[in-house]
Amino acid sequence: MLTSSLLVACLDAADDTADTAELGQAIDPPDPSGLIALGDGNNYGFDGQLDGPTIPLAAEQDATIDFSGLEKDLQCHDLDPVADVDNVALLMFRYLTETEVEAGLSTDSLEMADMSLYISYEPGDATSFRLSDLSFFGTDPEIEAEFHEGNGSFLVLLTTGTTVGSGARMIGFLDPSAGETATSGAFTDGCSVLAYEADLTSLQPLAVLPSGPWTLDWSAVTATGQDTELVDTKVTSVMLAYYEDLTMAELERQFLDIEILADRTWNLEHAGGTSADLSRLVDASDGSAFAGFEGEGNYLLALRCGSCPSPAPLVLTQLVPWRE
Repeated sequence: MLTSSLLVACLDAADDTADTAELGQAIDPPDPSGLIALGDGNNYGFDGQLDGPTIPLAAEQDATIDFSGLEKDLQCHDLDPVADVDNVALLMFRYLTETEVEAGLSTDSLEMADMSLYISYEPGDATSFRLSDLSFFGTDPEIEAEFHEGNGSFLVLLTTGTTVGSGARMIGFLDPSAGETATSGAFTDGCSVLAYEADLTSLQPLAVLPSGPWTLDWSAVTATGQDTELVDTKVTSVMLAYYEDLTMAELERQFLDIEILADRTWNLEHAGGTSADLSRLVDASDGSAFAGFEGEGNYLLALRCGSCPSPAPLVLTQLVPWRE
């Protein structure tokens, strides 16, 4: 079992900080009240760029899009086209280019006003769809009339779940052209869609009491890990993950898999505000209550947005159990 990269085996009782020589950092002792006060310096960094495929199609035609060959999603995770794609959506952005749409998705900065049209379809067991299958909650918008060259960007989202804007497994664009004759296309591989860099080793870790209490407060955090404004109402859940044998540098290199790689995870739904009681966390596998920071590995804590298109947490930090 590896010891946390930021926690030494023995602490000198006379010291008021933990020696974290590996990263050249020192960790202040935890607040005796159990307050865990997050600030911008405790947050990670994430820079992600989306580059979805573009399918050229004949303009003003009822095109067919096939995704039966899509076996890897945009995080390069395995995807079952039948079991994992619950919803297909087509979003039209009349005044944005594909590059601008991708940048907005990457930073979660798109506004409702940017979108000119939203239509969707639940494919069931089907692995393809026609434009005419899509509707706005049962209303047919006659998309063929809108589907023409120069009318903006047409974004396709394949999602797990049916919540608008969340659960994205694949993105791509449809490009209508007056000179194009094709009326069908396909999405085949998501591994090249998302490029990213994550920084987990520059953040300032926070010491916590091993057995509580734990009151997490993020009211001082002003920016997300993607350096956009943190909007408090977007925080919908808190996740704590434990890694017995992975260092922070290894987690940084495999960042998009941090939930899959975790030996244990605990979750807490968040209804509002800028604080949470971590004693209310529950184990993701069996529903048991969080019993404390018992392991000697690494703990990551994330504030997540359930309605954001980006899979990256809004806020993520490292918690280090304080042992004297």
